[in-house]
Amino acid sequence: MILKSITGFLDQFDLPWLLLAIATILIIIFTNSRKDFWRCFPVGIWTMVTGTLLEQFFINNKFWVEDYIMIKVGDLDLFVIIGPFFAIGFLLIRFLPENRLAKFLAVLAWSGLTTGIEFIAGKLGFLSYDPQKWTALHSLGIYFFSLMSALGFYCIYNNHSQRSGYW
Repeated sequence: MILKSITGFLDQFDLPWLLLAIATILIIIFTNSRKDFWRCFPVGIWTMVTGTLLEQFFINNKFWVEDYIMIKVGDLDLFVIIGPFFAIGFLLIRFLPENRLAKFLAVLAWSGLTTGIEFIAGKLGFLSYDPQKWTALHSLGIYFFSLMSALGFYCIYNNHSQRSGYW
């Protein structure tokens, strides 16, 4: 009953993605110093751009539909782009372990967390999949490869900045 009331309130004012954005931004604010913020910022931008492009592709090809859009950017809500898409890459780098196996496991864990959030959004009715085209396993794979690309971007960016001294 309480969950239904909360979901109804969020539905009425198109707030689910805004609240998720606020939560992820607060996590970033309270878990980072200024130095950490600027070190992770480029990867957050990377995941924001790649996440937007991938999501737009999947929506255009009818794999899923995002509902309750407050501020439309293509077929997405702006708050999905600046919230979770930015935060996932940012937090990956912020809490990145040193060991290669641990990095692999961290990417897998962040992918699992993101898939879990997406699964909950689906159960609450904020997102709906075409069951013939998409499952949570697909999401896990896409998030994993997207975060691996973000990790690759970070490694290239970090090596460039150490050599050139400009960054």
